[in-house]
Amino acid sequence: MVFTRTVCIVGAGPSGLAAAKAFLQHGSYVVTVYEATDRVGGMWKARPGEYGDKCSPEMRTNLSRFTVAFSDLSWSSVDLSDPMTSVASPPTPPMFPKAWQVGRYLEKYTEKFGLESNILFNRRVINADILDDMKTWQVTTYDSKTDREETQTFDYLVIASGFFEQRGRTFKPAPGANFTNIQHSSSFRELSTLTERPGKIAIIGGGISGSEAAAQAAFQISSAKNSPGKSKSAHVGSKIYHIVNRPFYCLPRYLPQNPHHGSSQDVNLAPSFLPLDLVLYNLSRRGEGEISGSITTVPPEKAQKGHNFMRSVIGGDQQEYGSPALVHEADQTQYPGYCGISDTYLEFVRSGLIVPVQGWVETLEQKDDGNTFDIALQHKEPWAKEAGTKSRLSGVTGIIEATGYKTDLDYLHGTPKVFLYPEPSCPRIPFLLTRGSMLSDNPTLGFVGFYEGPYWGVMEVQARYIANSWFESTPDPLKPTRAGLNQLDTTERMRHQLQFGGALQVPQFWMADYVGIIEEIAREAGVKRTDAAFSGQKGPIFPSRYQGPGTDGEADVVVQEVANVLQASDKDAKFVAAAVFRAMQGTWSLHRNIATRNTTPGGVLTGTAQFHPRVPTDPAYAAEYLYIEEGIFKMDNAFSFPATRRYVYRYNETTDKITAWFSDEDGESTGAFFNAWEFCPPADEHQGWMAKGHHWCDPDTYKSGCEFKFRGASLQSFGITYEVVGPKKDYSHESLYKRPKSREGSADLA
Repeated sequence: MVFTRTVCIVGAGPSGLAAAKAFLQHGSYVVTVYEATDRVGGMWKARPGEYGDKCSPEMRTNLSRFTVAFSDLSWSSVDLSDPMTSVASPPTPPMFPKAWQVGRYLEKYTEKFGLESNILFNRRVINADILDDMKTWQVTTYDSKTDREETQTFDYLVIASGFFEQRGRTFKPAPGANFTNIQHSSSFRELSTLTERPGKIAIIGGGISGSEAAAQAAFQISSAKNSPGKSKSAHVGSKIYHIVNRPFYCLPRYLPQNPHHGSSQDVNLAPSFLPLDLVLYNLSRRGEGEISGSITTVPPEKAQKGHNFMRSVIGGDQQEYGSPALVHEADQTQYPGYCGISDTYLEFVRSGLIVPVQGWVETLEQKDDGNTFDIALQHKEPWAKEAGTKSRLSGVTGIIEATGYKTDLDYLHGTPKVFLYPEPSCPRIPFLLTRGSMLSDNPTLGFVGFYEGPYWGVMEVQARYIANSWFESTPDPLKPTRAGLNQLDTTERMRHQLQFGGALQVPQFWMADYVGIIEEIAREAGVKRTDAAFSGQKGPIFPSRYQGPGTDGEADVVVQEVANVLQASDKDAKFVAAAVFRAMQGTWSLHRNIATRNTTPGGVLTGTAQFHPRVPTDPAYAAEYLYIEEGIFKMDNAFSFPATRRYVYRYNETTDKITAWFSDEDGESTGAFFNAWEFCPPADEHQGWMAKGHHWCDPDTYKSGCEFKFRGASLQSFGITYEVVGPKKDYSHESLYKRPKSREGSADLA
């Protein structure tokens, strides 16, 4: 007779689904999953056209589909057709899927592994208590469909309801007050629903969600200004003030994997690009031998190395963008560097549309008009040049609080909470769990995905480790284990650092060592990493490299796909078009020579060119700019006059191509096709990435050649040459684009 044990899993988001699959595949458990809503997906469950709980269904992931995935379900197996637009599923899944597409992935995962029969929907857990035997869990749920409560008992309880439970707030309205112009970042969708009044929009919080919210708001302003249509949003006159308590590095989604030539510090003007997680989570930097997670504070010398690495991949210390609030002083690099992830944030800073402001929010005062606020800021060491000073941001019309989350687990009864050593004053580590955030002082209570930033691969190995551990041991609350991953001291030490003076040396995410953590837990869970496609302990890590029992052939498909992506990046200029297009955003100094080979005089144009981001006017394209150039054209005959041109530039993710189009008569709509670029490697290391184009524009022929010079992910300059031949045209057209010198923007502080 096979001994089976009953397991209750709270939540059917990614963590709950990974846990359900792990316990079911183990074969020794009867699994029940309680989900408070009507479908799987957790924060990803919103469908196109819906509002979304913790994020918009249109939000893009900031890690690639190789990391936002489970080991044995390929994204290519998921139907991603859009019911709102009737756009068919793309032949190649997007590298950075939208939130609703992640929800579709989780639905497919549920279907593939037959998990739905184990999930009870619309069942919110309202109480979980442990009986007097200290082994049996009594769980009470509320059924929102029948309006009834039900209680069941289980041998084990797994909390997979998410670490991001309740929105963190800096401002709590008085009872009865209802300020619609203050929103948490998870609720922010459109500036028009935040506030009807244009003006200063304040983003409070300098983490990943803060930079995303600031960039999203700035993009809406840019798009409103530069999209077709006579009627413009009132917010074309708004500006974003991003309040950060410390500098941070902003990473684009595609990073160079070789920003320098070999071991030298010579800048590689034509680096190869990959999705940022395939660059950051790389075994090759960890050497040979057994790898374990570094869950500890960061000493100054290691922090300095982290800053140097960040600067090498993004192309500098961010001084070029003109905001001192984003630049670490030399003595500040002894502390771990924080980062945000955004393709557009830094160029919006350079343009002045986003103004970073250093400080901590001290008070928030609503003005007599009832529509605006004054924000009082305090400036503290070590991030402020003049510590202890104060300033004020006045006349703020809307506030977005990117202030994170706190968790409470209010459905846990007082007795089991004792096993967690709760500490409300430490929201980053509110409970003491074992190393890897998996188990507690009660050996029948487990956690999956319950820490800052739970990556999907970690969820999987956490679930496998817990399933194995519980099967191999007989629970005895009087004899808790304290070996390896079953110890509390790692988490206890980190909590102590956060509470008692060592917080500055704690990294942005206290379990930030994704490579080490997944390696350590996988090893203890008996999950072997597959290395054949990467010649050993090298290359990026992602869930499909960790193939536990029951993993099917789709994992090998994904492994080969990643290997092919790495090869295409090295040999075929894969992702260069994406990196170039992203880096073209913003303002450039423009110098153009036009040399004619007929009687028409040529000349020189000097001016500026701007690539303005906007919502693509055709859903086939992932990104789009309205290009506007303005300058003075001085002809060879000494005659001068103002000159301007407009184009629309587009990036197609499916084809990995950049195309240029004429603007229509209104100067904003997209007209006829103009040009397309094919990228190719440079002839030597002194050149940047090259691109060529050839097209016939009745009745003339245009041949284009381009060179794009990078420093890290930052495009420093580029040139475009056209050779034009036709019945009436015979000239060459050489344009050089360089970034103008930055000027420090004003934060408008009192």
